[in-house]
Amino acid sequence: MQANKTILIILFLCTLSFYGNAQSSCVQKLRDARNAYDAGKLNELPELLLSCIENGFSKEEKVEALRLVTLSYLFNEEQQRAENSFLRLLKIEPEFEVNEDSDPTELIILAENYDTDPKFFYGLKLGSSYSLIQITEYNPNYILASRGTYEPPIGINAGLFFQYPINNDFSANIEVHYNYRNTVLNRTTVRAEGGTSGVQRIAETQQWVEMPLLVNYRIPFVDKFLLEATAGPSIHYLLTSNLTLQGVGEDLNNFDMLLDNYRNIINASGIIGLRGNFKQLGRNYVTVEALFQFRFGEEVNFEVDRSDLDLILKDRGYAENQYKGHAFILRLGFRFPRFNPQLIK
Repeated sequence: MQANKTILIILFLCTLSFYGNAQSSCVQKLRDARNAYDAGKLNELPELLLSCIENGFSKEEKVEALRLVTLSYLFNEEQQRAENSFLRLLKIEPEFEVNEDSDPTELIILAENYDTDPKFFYGLKLGSSYSLIQITEYNPNYILASRGTYEPPIGINAGLFFQYPINNDFSANIEVHYNYRNTVLNRTTVRAEGGTSGVQRIAETQQWVEMPLLVNYRIPFVDKFLLEATAGPSIHYLLTSNLTLQGVGEDLNNFDMLLDNYRNIINASGIIGLRGNFKQLGRNYVTVEALFQFRFGEEVNFEVDRSDLDLILKDRGYAENQYKGHAFILRLGFRFPRFNPQLIK
């Protein structure tokens, strides 16, 4: 057993030594290639570098080596090999840019023949929302209670997105988000003979899935980061809605408002806002967006038989208003580009 361990250790050390020697050899070959290029011996570059490009170079060294090999092929008028070599370079580093001040004209012209734009972007977003509850119709049974005020209704959301570039100015987003919202209404109840009798607390928690389809416009004259205006429709599908009443009669805890479709399951909204994209972590982006969402449809479903619900709520001194829940949304996201460089000539 001890002998086997010793053999494994020796093999491991030999492997490390071999790998270290190979790396050292390739680093030296890259130095030799630079010297050969400076001396005008471009025809020597492929023989020096190709084996190390296959195995031995880091990513940055491969990019430099393939640039030198491409220049060698261009110098020897081997156009097909030059194109293949440069495409291989772009597969490793799609955002490689030639230096128009110092690179040979042949390389600059060659680079113009490739499409290196991202084919699409994908990513994730996390955020919070501040809801604006708009009462569109007051229930006449509220005569023995004040209209009340809402506590700041803060929600959370998280989702995934896919962004497709249409052209240099426009792109389109398909997104899927999970949303959670908790609204709390506090209202003062009033005795029939006058005077207040207490405070009633009406809380409702909702979860839904939202699917926005957005069109983005790249705002010009902003150079330090990518600024986009975004707008479009969104479809909502309500997953859960639970109502809690406290303060009048017996408390009602987490009553399921989807039990008999007392809430509209499907709804729609319009979204408008701004998104900043900041290049970080290599070729990836950190995104920050501020949006306003206008809910088109009302949320309470008065089209179904609500007699059972009305009886439950009446015993607790409550009658529902009709409302819409608009929102201000702030999100932080991560945006990853997907490249597929191609020769387009």
